[in-house]
Amino acid sequence: MSAATLNACSTTRTNPLAPAPTLPWVWLRRLRARRALAALHPEQIREAGLDPLIVRAESLKPFWRA
Repeated sequence: MSAATLNACSTTRTNPLAPAPTLPWVWLRRLRARRALAALHPEQIREAGLDPLIVRAESLKPFWRA
């Protein structure tokens, strides 16, 4: 396992002994997050300090793409 992979894994879980989430759960979490981003109003995006183009690009990604 490379250092980058190890760092990516360790930042996603707070408990290193907890089992890693299975791929369908990761996909479901991404799908819900991207739907929530797509539902944001422009004012909400600005208030959060986000770039509208980046929010749109992220919300249009398929759930299987990180």
